[in-house]
Amino acid sequence: MKKILFATTALVATAGFAAAEVAITGEAEMGIFNPNTEAQETQFFTDLDVRFTMTGEADNGLTFGATIDLDEAADRSNPGKFESPNTQGGENMFVAFGGARLTMGDTDGAVDFAVPEMGLAGGSLNDDETAHAGFNDADGFLDGTIFGVADDSGLAFDGAGDGQVARFDYSYDAFTFSVSAEQLANGDDVEVTVGTETFDLGSTVWGVGVSYSGDLSGVALTAGLGYQTIEDIGDITSVGVTGELTNGLSLGATYTQFASDIDGFDDIEHVGVGVGYSMDAVAVGVNWGQFDQDGDTIEGWGLAGTYDLGGGLSARLGYGKNDFSDVGGDDYNTWSLGLRMNF
Repeated sequence: MKKILFATTALVATAGFAAAEVAITGEAEMGIFNPNTEAQETQFFTDLDVRFTMTGEADNGLTFGATIDLDEAADRSNPGKFESPNTQGGENMFVAFGGARLTMGDTDGAVDFAVPEMGLAGGSLNDDETAHAGFNDADGFLDGTIFGVADDSGLAFDGAGDGQVARFDYSYDAFTFSVSAEQLANGDDVEVTVGTETFDLGSTVWGVGVSYSGDLSGVALTAGLGYQTIEDIGDITSVGVTGELTNGLSLGATYTQFASDIDGFDDIEHVGVGVGYSMDAVAVGVNWGQFDQDGDTIEGWGLAGTYDLGGGLSARLGYGKNDFSDVGGDDYNTWSLGLRMNF
């Protein structure tokens, strides 16, 4: 990916800084898509995203940086929300020294950071391969629904609060250990009443995780284990592993369980598998996943294909199938086709 740097790489030397750098990167996409083949017609697809990335290094070797994603910052219902210090609007920042790193803002909780997802190769304009009903993106609790006809589902607690996540990582050899926190209501305790029962949720989503990334007998192995909890709501435990062979083939599997503390609300389990292949300019990925709550299931599978045309330009195809038949919902498919430009 090309980086456009200000002021001839924007390297600045002052008494307080050893070096600082500012860069702009972005993507543009154009094509056609259908977000619901049962209810909508094929439409034009155009999208643009721009990021500003700032990095620096202090005299003592401490590194620091920040990123603002304009696609996330330009919230239609809350313009300029990234300017508010108690919410995140697409911005994150970090400080690091050696193997230790503290990141705050628009970043992953410990589960999402540690456990690999099953979109192993390729990509689409409309994220068809990772937005189907059976994909666990570990972001949000079933996309804000309890269980049933939901798409773009995640089984984790990221986003349960104000979206500001603080995560500390420590890397040693091939392992990274993580702990994260997200405030539910700017630090205040939260109580929710359902019927006649009141739940004390506390004030924080806590998470821990550990991940491994290294070479094992010629296989590029990535594995992760994560745990998140909200008081009186329940615990989420997730584990995943992926392996990439030298011939371009990659395989993966993941398992996640939500253990409920809510009376009358059954536990939820998710399983997912993925297969990918990358060689030269071609990348193709297929994944399948299923959520299960007391025998009721929703599931889906996704396909993504990419052909690299060089210079940051690629052709992309995506397809997603959403199956709600077991819970009485309407099945539907999604697809997209077009070009992506990386700058």
